[in-house]
Amino acid sequence: MSWTRASSLLLCALSCRRDEPDDLSTPGDPHALIAPFARAHYYAAAVKMMRGFARRLAAACGLPVRSIRLFSNSRIPEKPLAIAAGIARFGKNGLALVPGLGSLCVLAGAVLPLPLGDTIDPRDVDPDPCGACTRCIDACPVGAIVGPGIVDPDLCLQGWAGRAGRLPAAAQREWGARFYGCTSCQVVCPWNRDVRWPAPAAPGEVGPSIPIREYLRRDAAARARVLSGSAMDRTWIAPDALLRNAIVAAGHRGDTAVRAEVRTHAVGGSECIRESALWALERLS
Repeated sequence: MSWTRASSLLLCALSCRRDEPDDLSTPGDPHALIAPFARAHYYAAAVKMMRGFARRLAAACGLPVRSIRLFSNSRIPEKPLAIAAGIARFGKNGLALVPGLGSLCVLAGAVLPLPLGDTIDPRDVDPDPCGACTRCIDACPVGAIVGPGIVDPDLCLQGWAGRAGRLPAAAQREWGARFYGCTSCQVVCPWNRDVRWPAPAAPGEVGPSIPIREYLRRDAAARARVLSGSAMDRTWIAPDALLRNAIVAAGHRGDTAVRAEVRTHAVGGSECIRESALWALERLS
């Protein structure tokens, strides 16, 4: 995707705040946790909403619908664009902070072949919306926020959530019951205290947590079907990463009800999965 000075960018933010328990575990049925932004496919919902608005705008301007280019959760620098559009500001946790939504939102945008109007330099938009607050930096369990707005992806638990391979020792130690996503820096953020708008209905609903035993019992194809159409059904999220996450979560849960399912992954499969299963079995013994 490309654009020129004869293009205009539209940006929007869609709430992913949910009013529900974060953990559906019960004794004998431990769950692994899913971050709110991934509990439904809010990226798809945001793109759908943006498409409707962009089409109406294009029609009003006499533009063909095929001239619209939409994006969300893409390689396009969405956070800086949202800041340039004036709808967000950079937080110390490296996330976009949107008034009324905090960081509990996803971004989507559209490119239209319309001349740009007045632009905003991101450097001129409230460069420090966090003030002296360092709660997100202090709350990160692995110290991944190495400076205001600077996150080390090789440390960040969110960065590891979809990346295959053996977890670094610190990440494995602090993984907890996560299946996908880490929100430690968002939970403590004052910007997220009074988010008014709840998340809308969206496709790909998976809920706040998944039963570990049921997930580990499935073969690779069945595990993929569980997440088909969800926000975790992305080509850049390695299936082995999600399986590893569930196994490590089982070890942290400490519920021996899933020991047999973990044991099946201690043989065969990739080295990472075997090592993770052996680590979890030690904690379940």
